[in-house]
This record gives sequence, C-alpha cells and structure tokens, in this order.
Amino acid sequence: MNRRTSARVLPRKEREKRARQEEILTAARALFALKGYHNTTLEEIAHHAEFGKGTIYNYFSSKEELFYGIIDQLTAETVELALASIRDTNGTAREKLTAYAVAMISHARANAELVNLIIREINHVGDGSDDIRMKIFHLRARKVWETIAQPIKDEIRSNGSKQVDAVRLAAMFDGMLRFHCIAQYGKFRLLENENIAQAVSSIVSVFFDGIANYKE
Repeated sequence: MNRRTSARVLPRKEREKRARQEEILTAARALFALKGYHNTTLEEIAHHAEFGKGTIYNYFSSKEELFYGIIDQLTAETVELALASIRDTNGTAREKLTAYAVAMISHARANAELVNLIIREINHVGDGSDDIRMKIFHLRARKVWETIAQPIKDEIRSNGSKQVDAVRLAAMFDGMLRFHCIAQYGKFRLLENENIAQAVSSIVSVFFDGIANYKE
C-alpha cells in the first residue's frame, strides 16, 4: 500500500463511528419520508436502525440534528453526482452536462418524498440561526457549480470564444434542473411527463441552443 492510499484509510474506530451514523441516518431518511418529520420519534428511528435510543444520542443530539444530517447527506450526494458525471463522461460540455442532468433528475425522483419533506419543513425546524451549517450547504452548492462549469470553461477556451462567467452559467443550468425536479416530483406534481430523457433533452437544448432553436 502506498503512502497516498494509506493516508486515506481512517482508523477502525472512526470507520465504525461513521458506519453507525450512516445506519441511523438511513433509518431516519426512511421514516421521515414515510411519516413526516413531526410524526416520527427518536424511539422509532432507533428501533428501525436496531439501536437503543441512547445510542442515537451518542451520534446526534436531537431529532433536529438528524434532520440537518440528512440535508447534509443529500447535498454531499449532489456534489458527488456532479463530480462523477463530469469526470466519467467523455466528450463536449453539452455531453457532460447532459450526464449530470440525467443523474440529478434520477436522484430527485429516487428521493422525491424526502426532498418534499425538506422543502416543507426546512423553515420550521430549528430557529434558522445556524449560519455555519447553512454556509456548508451553500459551499457545496458552489462546489457543484464550479464542477459543471469546468467543461464550459474548457470549451470556451478551446474555441477562442468571448470569455464569460462559466460558474454563473453553471448555476443557471443547475437552477433549471432543480426547478424542474420541484415541478416534476414536488408535492403538487405540476408536470405530468416523467420521461427523464425527454426532460433532460429539453433543458439541455434550451440552455445550449436557446429558446429560438428549441425543438422538443
């Protein structure tokens, strides 16, 4: 094992701690999505995770802390989706952003009930004064934009085109995706069509070609 690989290996106790945290969060995600935040108790989460309630308190101080832990997971997953989509897709910026769009919409569909719960409850959990936690969430959003902005930057540079703010463009693209997910999988299901490929094609077409050249 080389030095770089060994440096990434966590001590056994830390690995066990993180594994238990993940088990608790997985149980909380399932129950919050099924019953809602306010109708789920810590006792139920502990039972679902097959731990005693006291074990929960070893890792999370409250149900509110668990709620924010789930948001933390989801935002981290979004960053990983962006990194993997850009890293593992060959081709143009359009192809790379298409891969990201497919991953994002698929992730939103798979976690629709949980996302709806967060949208519904985010302003009712805690006092809204946790600036450090919110700063982390904002930094992760920025990480997503910077990641999907890179192929845009590369393409602009290779084509010798006029320099633009690629991160701002990436934020716009990401915003289109997220609003689509809310409309498609949100509480009121404002969009009836659930064809991911068609949705991605439409969003990518509008972003890269403009509305004037848009073809459904």
